[in-house]
This record gives sequence, structure tokens and C-alpha cells, in this order.
Amino acid sequence: MPVKEIAAEIKEQRFTIGEHLEELRARIILCVVSLLVCFVVCWIFKADILGIASRPHNLTMENLGLPATLKVLSYQEGFFAYIKLCLISAMFLAYPFILYQAWCFVGVGLYPHERGYVKTFLPLSVVAFVIGSLFGYFFLIPLCLYFLINILGPGIEPVITMSQYITLVFMLTIALGIVFQIPLVMQLLAKVGVCRAEDYVTYRKHILFGVFVMAAVITPPDPFSQLSTAIPMLGLYELGILLVRPSRRAVMYAAGITGAVILATFGLYTYFATAEVGRMDSSDGTVTLSGQGDESTGALRKGAELQTAKNSRATLSIGGDTRIYVNQNSRLTIAGKRTLRLQEGEILIDIQDGGDAFDVITPGGMVSVEVDEGSRVAELDVRSQGGTLTVTAISGSATVVTEEERRMVRAGRQLTISPGGQPVDTGEVTDWAEGLGGKEGPE
Repeated sequence: MPVKEIAAEIKEQRFTIGEHLEELRARIILCVVSLLVCFVVCWIFKADILGIASRPHNLTMENLGLPATLKVLSYQEGFFAYIKLCLISAMFLAYPFILYQAWCFVGVGLYPHERGYVKTFLPLSVVAFVIGSLFGYFFLIPLCLYFLINILGPGIEPVITMSQYITLVFMLTIALGIVFQIPLVMQLLAKVGVCRAEDYVTYRKHILFGVFVMAAVITPPDPFSQLSTAIPMLGLYELGILLVRPSRRAVMYAAGITGAVILATFGLYTYFATAEVGRMDSSDGTVTLSGQGDESTGALRKGAELQTAKNSRATLSIGGDTRIYVNQNSRLTIAGKRTLRLQEGEILIDIQDGGDAFDVITPGGMVSVEVDEGSRVAELDVRSQGGTLTVTAISGSATVVTEEERRMVRAGRQLTISPGGQPVDTGEVTDWAEGLGGKEGPE
């Protein structure tokens, strides 16, 4: 476009300071109104939004065999947590409209070629943000949650509050959405002449340090989350160099970084999802091993399911120091290295040589087996039948946690928990009441 035409266009669109401030006020009002409207819509569907947001948490807890219920520690915490949830969700919904209003205000002051750059990169930026958010929601967040809970080990029951979880999930989601903007920002800076491909290559070491600092700032304070965020950032930085200067060397370097990321991801998946946690030593009768269990070799992985029929039994080894004797008519699932879920039946847990605590999750409650400090062994019988949970401590001790209470079972003791209370002899109570009131019993 000729210089005269550009000057004429700028002159036509030149506003006074007052007009700029007036337009800015109008744009801000529109953004606030759109945010309020989206907030009201999100509040109406707040339970559905919470169900979508809590999917990574539910998946993690299900894989570990733990209850997935989010907790609140005070009366008002749930209310403020819902406000936080709906406000962040409203920002997501109103984001395109707010971005459009920002463009309408800023675009007037740009040259035609600058407006062309923005029109090209702005839609790509929205797409990159969505891809980054989906990457965090479906992959990174479940992986981080699994690591953070699994590292606690047996005998520790996590209490996850609703407010903490909402903050963590949305912080990671937004962080990943911003991180995925890196290649586009690099390309835009190169287009306007601020940086060159050589500059990106020269300062690669400094960027490496900055990436880990940024990952430490935008993620929870644990090394696994920081590393899981830093690795994709490095890959995206190399992708940005490739987009700026698609040379053969850049392609090979980016391919190497991408391959390292894929291998690291595969390694993490293999470690957490397919690692062997135990074996089936012996079986008698009809014993079915399915899920993540290998019936030919007897290998047990997280998610392995075992079922014994009538007059059938099996013996399992977990972690090298724990043996599980499974009685007939039993169904159980290996939920982790030191956790299993007993749906129905009876098992005997034998922990030797000072092994770690072991958790058994049943429909009636969770049983945490603890090793006796004196003998450094524990032997416990757990039976779950028709909703009734019976725990017998032969040696060692156990803590039984239900929705209503927490109780301790010491060596030589037995605890029975039945749905609706313990069975009693109602005849004795009736006779006592009739004798007290001088009433005659029913004929």
C-alpha cells in the first residue's frame, strides 16, 4: 500500500485521548457483562461442570482403589469453591468475546501489515490454547495426580478438598494453554523482525534455564509436575525454531527432542501403568485371572482381577514380603503395590520381615494392616460377605475406616461391621420390655 494511502488511513482513524478512553470503557463494560452472563450460565450448570472437572481425580482414585469423594472443611468452603469454579469456567467461555473486544480496541492503532499478522496468528493462538488445555486435561493432570497420590504409600488416606482440587486443575489447564503459545509467539517475533532463528539457537541454554524456572512458577511445588510441564515446553521451543527456520539441522534437532519426549512419556506410562506389582504363586480349582493379570505367567499388574470359584483357592505374592491367601468364592482387584480391592469373599494377609502397611478396600470400609513393631510381622483375615465386613487380627493390628467411624483392631481381636448395625436377639429385648410394662405378649 502506498505511503500516502497509509497516512490517510491513519489520519481518518486518529482519535483524541478522550475518545480512546471512552472506547476503552465501553469495551471493558462489554467484557464484564459477557463475563457475568457466562458466570450465571455456569452457576446453573455448576454440578455438571464440577463433574467434568473432577474426571481426572475420579480416574486417579479409581485406579488407586481409593474413594473419589471431594471434601469440604467448613460450611462456607463449598460455596466459595463453586464461585471459583464458575468464575474460571466463565472466563473460558467468554475468552473469545473478550479477545475480540481487545482486538477491536487495539487493531485501530496498527498498520495494515501488522493487522494482517494478528488476523493470521490470533485464530491459531486460540486453537493452540485449546490443544494445550486438552493435553493437560486428558494426559498431564491425571499423570501428576497419580504420582502425587501414589507416592504417599499405604496407610495414608488422602483428604482432597474441593477448593484445592479446583485450583490445581484449572491452574495446570491454563498453564498448559499458555505454554502451547510458545511456537506462535516465536514465529510472530520473527515476522516483525524482533528476533531471528539464530537468536533462538544462540540463547537456547538460557531458555532452558528459564523454562524450568517458569515451570516451577506455574505448576504445583513438586518436581514431577514441574518436569512434566518443562519437557513439553522444551519441545515447543524447538518446534518454534523449526517454524522460523525450517532447515535440515533444525528438523533433525526437533525430531530428536520430540523422540525424547515420546520415549519419556512411554517410560512414565510403562512405569505407572504396566509395572508388575506381584505374582500368583499357586492356585487350586477354578481360578480366573483377568484385566491386567497374565494367566500364563501369573504376573499381576495394577488393575489385575482375580476370582475364585467354589472349593477353589489361590496364593499371591505382593512386593516380596506379603502373601495373600484367597479363599473360595472371592473376587478382588489389585489396585496398587500395597493396595487391593476385595469386592466379595475372604483373604488372609501375611506380611513378613517388617514389610510396609497394606490397604484392603471393601464395600464395608477400608482396612489398613499395620506390622507389629515387636515381631515385625502381621497376619490378618478380612472377610466381606453381603455388605458385612469381618476383620480378625491374628498378629499385628489394623485400622478400619468407614463412612461413620474409625476403629482399631489389635492382635487377638475381631471386629464385625454390618450394614444397618450389629445383629441382636430381638426376642430378649421384647421380653424385657413386656416385663417392665406388665404387658402380655402377642398370641
